[in-house]
Amino acid sequence: MSPDKLENAIDRLHSDLGFKRLNPLWAKAEIVLGLFAVATGLLVMMKLAVRPEAEGTDLSWLGPVLLFVLGGYLTLAGHRSHLYQSNNRLAAHLADLVRKNSTLSEKSP
Repeated sequence: MSPDKLENAIDRLHSDLGFKRLNPLWAKAEIVLGLFAVATGLLVMMKLAVRPEAEGTDLSWLGPVLLFVLGGYLTLAGHRSHLYQSNNRLAAHLADLVRKNSTLSEKSP
């Protein structure tokens, strides 16, 4: 299937189902920003791990842990967007094949 036909099939699938097109650049940005947040959180956690214990209740570990968790979530959200885009392309291609086969079977005696 040519790229133009595939894009038309994807546009038709989105319009039929009422979906909006996902932006692949935003998905990549989510992955990069998420991985950066995970790395930053991990580095700060390692720095806090070698620091001598502070007196009393110290919740300084909470920020890096939250940064690590939210960065991981953002990375997985970007990956999920890529999976959705791939599945939409596959569904559009399969729907186009089904339409072709149904029109061929209607034309045959």
